[in-house]
Amino acid sequence: MIRSITMCINHSSRVRKLGLDNPRVHFKSGYNVLIGPNGAGKSTVLKAIASCPFCRLEKTCDTDEIKYITTETLNPLVGGAFASREEMVQGIRAMFQSHGQGVLDSLRSQSHASETVVLIDSPETGQDHENSLLIHEGLVRMSKRYQVIVATNSLIFMRSGNVIDLGDGTLASLVEATSTLVDKFDAAARR
Repeated sequence: MIRSITMCINHSSRVRKLGLDNPRVHFKSGYNVLIGPNGAGKSTVLKAIASCPFCRLEKTCDTDEIKYITTETLNPLVGGAFASREEMVQGIRAMFQSHGQGVLDSLRSQSHASETVVLIDSPETGQDHENSLLIHEGLVRMSKRYQVIVATNSLIFMRSGNVIDLGDGTLASLVEATSTLVDKFDAAARR
């Protein structure tokens, strides 16, 4: 499990809220959700955890393994050769599905080896409401076995998680904007 990451200067300068004097993000076991406006640094934090040799991770165990999943790696149609028969079958099936269904299919068939931490960037991409709910349920179930850290701005994926706001009042802003949008839809429907 990752307790925290102290970001290197390169990454901390790209996360608006952190600044250079306190470049640390703390996590809890289970399900963690990074939120913030576009450009706040959600993806940057995940990339830093996954691969930066200069950022310092505080882990509960030195042998903790990390799996980093993005919508690009989930999309079976993203170019190149397939690494396994499973990927090839998924790629062929994806030719006859929507992007969202292909991503959902790929998430369902993810194999988990020795990782103890799973990072997922924007799991809501290309998903309708029902599929987003299914993916969220799966991630919450997964968080009982692994630490899951998700970067999102979807209210669906913020439920049941340790919310880490890389913006300023992001959750309240999203709830207010969603409420305003619903009110406008309701008003238009009554006309």
